[in-house]
Amino acid sequence: MTKRESEAGKPKIIDSWAMIAWAAEEPGASAVQDLFERAESDGLQLFMSVLNVGATFYILAKRRNAALAEQFLNSLPSLPIRIDVPDQDGVMAAARVKASHTVAYGDSFAIALAQAKGGSVVTGDDEIRRCALVPADWLGDQPSVSA
Repeated sequence: MTKRESEAGKPKIIDSWAMIAWAAEEPGASAVQDLFERAESDGLQLFMSVLNVGATFYILAKRRNAALAEQFLNSLPSLPIRIDVPDQDGVMAAARVKASHTVAYGDSFAIALAQAKGGSVVTGDDEIRRCALVPADWLGDQPSVSA
């Protein structure tokens, strides 16, 4: 069994970088779309922290336009992603990640969620890859609308 095959069933955490790339049709968007299709056809589990949903919205609104941010928000219910609302333990897990690593606070929620689910973070954010607390499914070059 290859590493790819052994990790195929593990949950994927979509971070705001990945979702911004998808919503703004930036580099990495097709890879995110492929994950959505795998989730629908093969049952791949996709999760996103509600904090990363908020970060995606504000970044799209601020750096692109409010219409794109609203379009993203309106598309969420139709996507094969489970939105995670962290409880106190989840918030403190993210706070511990932030306290001990150089990552954005929103990124710490994606990392903590990946730790809790035993999965990887889908991202192009080098902070997540560098901290190496969880596997990163790397999407490549940073889109022009970055977190």
